[in-house]
Amino acid sequence: MVFFGLFSKNKKIEVIEPLPTSVNTPIHNSLPQKKFYLISASGMPNYGDDMLTRGWINHIKRAYPNAIIYLDAVDPIVASTLYDDVECVNYLWQLAQALGENGSIEDKFSDDYLLPIRERLMSKTFEDVESIHLMGGGYINELWAANLRLIELVSYFGKKNDVLTYATGLGLQPLSEEKAAHISKFIESYFCFDVRDYASYQVLEKFLPGKISFIGDDYFCFPFSDVVSLIEREKPVLRLCLHNELSEGDDNERLFMEQVETAIDAFIQKFPGSLIRFYEFRPGSDGYFFKKLKQKFPLIEMVFFETIWKHGLQFSTKDYFLSTRFHFQLIVSSVGLSGTSFYWSEYYKNKFDSLKYVTDWSFLKLGEEHLELTSFFENHGPFFLIDFERVNREKKMLANRLYVSPDLSVLSEDPQPQEGNS
Repeated sequence: MVFFGLFSKNKKIEVIEPLPTSVNTPIHNSLPQKKFYLISASGMPNYGDDMLTRGWINHIKRAYPNAIIYLDAVDPIVASTLYDDVECVNYLWQLAQALGENGSIEDKFSDDYLLPIRERLMSKTFEDVESIHLMGGGYINELWAANLRLIELVSYFGKKNDVLTYATGLGLQPLSEEKAAHISKFIESYFCFDVRDYASYQVLEKFLPGKISFIGDDYFCFPFSDVVSLIEREKPVLRLCLHNELSEGDDNERLFMEQVETAIDAFIQKFPGSLIRFYEFRPGSDGYFFKKLKQKFPLIEMVFFETIWKHGLQFSTKDYFLSTRFHFQLIVSSVGLSGTSFYWSEYYKNKFDSLKYVTDWSFLKLGEEHLELTSFFENHGPFFLIDFERVNREKKMLANRLYVSPDLSVLSEDPQPQEGNS
């Protein structure tokens, strides 16, 4: 079985080398300057959403080195510190929240003489962009109902300015049939509307047969080496990426902490002197469990968001992983490694279900399933499921389809495939 060459035959040691925040590609003056408009849940920050955003920015810059890129972010001030040479705004995010569930976009822009300056600037920006792209993530659904308006706003400005509109790698659950029918009216005008999970695809497909694409997460659109690398270590590391978002009560938290602490105790006994690292994907949130665990296990080290953003992630085939985060699991899986994920809500169940065909992880529902230490400490890598290669190939094809450069030589290519097992 052939899979993508993610592993170097050369030995690596654990050194920290900064990853570029943008692609340094010589500017080809023969290419016309183009403008692109991107929307994502960037700037909170949340490493998963910001990682995907950086991936799309770099992909566009490879195709159009002198492009002007607008990024509509949750917090444009924070986002502007994460990306080079990008115009960060929050036009559509702020408009979506202002409109809420019932406000009318048509009424808002019906009279040019009554438009505030912000709306005038927004309208002017959309007049000469090549495309408007709603980027992947799980931030558009009925848990945050106002965010669903982003789908309508992209459609509105796309049609108004005769601009191509894209959506890629969206996870839209929870989404009722009533809401699906409503947003389908706007999705109909999109050039591309791609979702990352079957449940999102299923609820929309009945209203838009043949319109919806279902491939997978946008992480597959870009070179994995931009985010993660394998190194060699003498001892394993226990790597944790845990949070309590959307948890359902103190009982779940207690059950969760008991299982994590049991795993840490077993790891310390089995591998004395080995490191335990806790990865902060969302500052201000992930520190909650870290502080609790640090009180009992002082040896745990926090790897802060800023460090991950600058240096990327480095793992070895000897490592063990516990996670509650979707993108941490996917990143680990992209170098052929596996671990165990916990979930406690239907929102996260659907997210992890979407990874079952591309990652070799165990999934445990709190209150019903328990961590089995014997299987947890088995060596799980490197190993790839069969569908992993298909999703990887199809998502990269989609990315190149949306942003095709006249100078194809500047588009990135995957490493040459190597022989391996799947």
